[in-house]
Amino acid sequence: MKKILLSSILAFALSSNANAADPSLYPSSITIMTGYTVFSQECKVNSNHAYSFRFTQNDFGIDNFGIGAFQLALDYTPDIPYKTLDEQTSSIKFGPNLLWYLDNTSEVTPYLLLGLGVENLTNPKNGFNSLDFYANAGAGAEYILRDDISLVAEAKYSYSDPKRKGTTVSAGLKFSFGE
Repeated sequence: MKKILLSSILAFALSSNANAADPSLYPSSITIMTGYTVFSQECKVNSNHAYSFRFTQNDFGIDNFGIGAFQLALDYTPDIPYKTLDEQTSSIKFGPNLLWYLDNTSEVTPYLLLGLGVENLTNPKNGFNSLDFYANAGAGAEYILRDDISLVAEAKYSYSDPKRKGTTVSAGLKFSFGE
């Protein structure tokens, strides 16, 4: 049943003609992504899966420095196992990103990403809760399926402190809307 549903969604998405990918066709979008975070060697935790929800505003009234979009990102990495302890922690990151779209004439639109935010680490077993700042930088690409639906792939590096940094590789769907 899942295969039939997924095939139907993909066939519907591919049924329209794909134009050149143009993030400015719609003023807003929502992106849902899943991925995998690889933490650095000095981190106390192992690599783990991650989820992301993003709201992007393409037309936000500022055209300085070639910024293509303003994005609010919520990144969630649950149940991250510690390397030396029999415990787990979870990370919730929230913050703005700035996107720079690279012009082209194909269905693929590459972009660069730069962001800041707040990270909340929790460990329910021992009641640990920490609130820290983070910064991230990355690159990605959008492949247009229809004017309002795109596939998104991205890699971004996040830095919280010298012992908590890593790279997240993710993919998902972007749904654009508005007039």
